[in-house]
Amino acid sequence: MLDPILDGVDHLILAGDVWQQQKVGVGFGDARSLFQELLWLAKKRGVLVETLRGNHDPDSGKGVAWLADGAVLVTHGDAIYDDATPWSREIGRYREEINVLIQKYAPQSHSAEACSERAREIALTLKAISLPKLPSPFDFLVTALWPLNRSFEMLRVWQGMGEQGLRFLNHSGKGACVLICGHFHRPGIWQKEGKVMINTGAFMQGSKPWAVDVNDGKLTARELVLCGDKFDLGGVKGRWILQRPL
Repeated sequence: MLDPILDGVDHLILAGDVWQQQKVGVGFGDARSLFQELLWLAKKRGVLVETLRGNHDPDSGKGVAWLADGAVLVTHGDAIYDDATPWSREIGRYREEINVLIQKYAPQSHSAEACSERAREIALTLKAISLPKLPSPFDFLVTALWPLNRSFEMLRVWQGMGEQGLRFLNHSGKGACVLICGHFHRPGIWQKEGKVMINTGAFMQGSKPWAVDVNDGKLTARELVLCGDKFDLGGVKGRWILQRPL
C-alpha cells in the first residue's frame, strides 16, 4: 500500500509509532513483522531509512533528526509536553514516577534530545492496561475514550498542540524554523513569527496521514490519499523556502 509514495525518495524518516512495540499478546508478532516488511520494502528500493522512536516503539531508534543544515527538526512529538502523553490511559497510575522524571530532565529542557529521552523514559514507565475484548465499534470507543477524563485531555491537547509545538521549537529547536512531528494524530500546520509546526497525522481510524518532503532547500507538506488499495501523494498543504539557523 505504501510502495508508490517511495518513488523518487532517497532518505525516509519514520517519525515514531511505526509499530506497536508496547503491544501485549499475539499482536506483538504481527506488529513486528509488518515493521520489518516496511524496512525491507524501502531497502529493496535503495531508500535509506532512519527510524525515530515514539511512545509506542520507544526502543526503535534515536529521538530526533535534523535536516537542511539544522533548519528542520523532526521528532515524534512526545518530547513537546513535559509528561509526553497527557491523555495516556495509564498516566494517572504512574503520576508520581512521571513527576520524578520531569524534575530529572528539567535542567536539560533546552535540548530537544534531552526532552526526547525524557519522553522515552516515560513511555517505558507506563505499563499498558489490558482492556476487555468487545465487538466493533465498541472496541474502538473503549480504547479511545476510557477513562472518561481521557477525552477531555485529548481535546485540551488538540486545542493547544500548535502553540505548544511552536514554543518547543523556539525553546529547544537550536534555531530551527520548522518542527515536524506526529504523535497527536491531528494533521495540520501552525505558523507564528517565521516558525512552522507540521503534524503529519496518522494511518489510523479517525485521522489522515501526511508526508513532508525536504529537497533543495524547500519543504513541501502533502496529504497521502488512498487510491484503491495503494497510497499516493495528494494535494499540497503547504510549501516553504528553508533558512539555515543563524
